[in-house]
Amino acid sequence: MGILRIAVEDTSRIEATSARLHLTIAGSSSFVGGTALRKAAEVRELVGLLAEQGVGEDAFEVVGLNAENGSGILVKSQRVAISLTLTVLPEQLGAVLGTLTARPGVRIDELEWRYDEFEASITAATAAMAKARRKGEALAAAAGQRIVGIAEISDSWNRHAPRMVYAAAATRSQSMAKAAPEMDLGLDLTSTTELSVHLSVDFQIGD
Repeated sequence: MGILRIAVEDTSRIEATSARLHLTIAGSSSFVGGTALRKAAEVRELVGLLAEQGVGEDAFEVVGLNAENGSGILVKSQRVAISLTLTVLPEQLGAVLGTLTARPGVRIDELEWRYDEFEASITAATAAMAKARRKGEALAAAAGQRIVGIAEISDSWNRHAPRMVYAAAATRSQSMAKAAPEMDLGLDLTSTTELSVHLSVDFQIGD
């Protein structure tokens, strides 16, 4: 009895499960003083607008606050920038982008597609195993042998999903927002990416 090692490299396209937008909202420091950032007027207004599109409040996460005076000290009536993320379903993204780009004081910094690559890797590895078995049987037969068992299997996977950073053209001024024309964001808003799988199988072969 011997060992026949077969390695298979395979790729597949997988669909995004959600999109995460990284936003910056211009706000006022008047809410500072015990009131949560999620309760800031600017954030509440945006949450209300997107609720009409089926986006719940739990889709928002406030991640930071930046003072615009350079000192880092918050004072009353000072302007601040609120950093937050917004997670939406792929089918909601078009309408959400339309709302965000029409809002003065809202800047879209980054779009990040999110995937369930673990679940996708199960299907991909299963397909790779079928290929490895076919190849193993063919090679064993050519050597006058047959597959009688499996000694070891290992697999690994990775995906390619670059983040998309918005160009300056993706930010609207207040005067542009009044007209709210359609806007070319300069991005290929594809919700698929490539998943690569590597599978190694040690088949036991014999007469």
